[in-house]
This record gives sequence, structure tokens and C-alpha cells, in this order.
Amino acid sequence: MYNKFIKPLGLFLAIGASFLFTACQNEDSAASTEDYVLQSMYEIEERSGTGMRGCYELVFPVTVQFADSTTLEVFSYEELKQAIRNWFESTDERPRPHTRPHLVFPYEVLNEDGEVITITNFQELQDLRRACLAAVYGDNHNGHFGKDRPCFKPVFPITLEFPDGTLVTVTTPREMQQAIREWKQANPDSNARPVFVFPITVQLRDGTEVIVNSAEELQALKEDCRG
Repeated sequence: MYNKFIKPLGLFLAIGASFLFTACQNEDSAASTEDYVLQSMYEIEERSGTGMRGCYELVFPVTVQFADSTTLEVFSYEELKQAIRNWFESTDERPRPHTRPHLVFPYEVLNEDGEVITITNFQELQDLRRACLAAVYGDNHNGHFGKDRPCFKPVFPITLEFPDGTLVTVTTPREMQQAIREWKQANPDSNARPVFVFPITVQLRDGTEVIVNSAEELQALKEDCRG
């Protein structure tokens, strides 16, 4: 009778242990995925000086490249995070830290003065990052960017003023990128940047929209976000 009781009990405990092990594996897998997404987003923002603690805001769309050299165009922070999540969950090989995804050149960022800056290579990216570190932290360059959230994004349509005085109204981020890149191709020797014509409307992290009337107001908005 004792043996009859022990065998079902042992089977029950084995099934329970298997269930708990599987559940823990699933939890570990989910945690591993989110850790990879968060660290990848942090590194993208850290390299580019963007996000809540940086000087710049990403101008979407951007193209992200993964460790296997595949690329994907994304149109928001949410899409960028989801793309990284999907890629990580679909690969059998655990990527090394130095093979985390990165943004493909060229892409645009918006600075606190309302200038739209096209980044075309790694050196320009490094120069922008150093300038941001100096502006935010002074001589103490131990600060880090990131926080995985944009401060704001521009609401279209927007009018751009180019260095030669030309005004162009764009209705989408892609139109803006195209207009800026075409102007730079036509003026390769110019280091000046196009700027937003104020007032502009921006959307904050909580979804509310704010009218910004000057570069000074845009700077104050960024400083409030940075805290």
C-alpha cells in the first residue's frame, strides 16, 4: 500500500518540477529578450547622444542593422524596439554584446536649436556625441545618455529654412529627409544646416502637443525633459 502511494506521488512531483522548470525557462527567456532590447536601445542612444539625457532627438524613419547584416526601416521608437525584440527571438545564436544592432548611415537628428543634422559617418557621430557631452556635463565627461525614451517628436507639416534662404514645407519625415539630402548633394561644400521655421508643434512623451515659438523654448523643453 505504501508503494502504491509513493509512485503516484513521485510522478506528481516530477510533473510539477518539470512544469516549474519550463515556467522558469520561459521567464528567463522573456527577461533575456527584454534585457537585450533595453541594452540595445541604450547603446543606440548612448552612441548618438539621443534620448532623454542626450542633446538630440532621432528623426524617423531610420534603418537598423542587425548582427546578421539584415536591415529594417522603422518609423518610431516603438517600432525600433519591436524590431530588435523580433530579431532576437527569431535567432538561434545568442549575439555577443559588440554585435548589437546599430543605425545605418545616413540618418537625421534634431538638436536643441531646431537644426536638422544629417549624420553620414562614424566620425561625424563621434563629433556630435563629444559636443553633446561637453554641453551637458562640461569637463566631466563621465555622463551617459539613453533612458530609452524620446523627449519629443516634431508634428508635421513643418517648414525648413535652408542656408541659402530657401523655404521648403514638408508633410512627412521622409519628405524632410529627402529635401535635406537633396540640398546637401547640391551643396556639398556647405557645412551649414537647415533649421525649423518657428513656431512648430511637437508631441511630448505623454502624447500631448505643444507649440514651440523659438529655439529658446525648444531648448527649455529639452532641459525640462532631461531633468
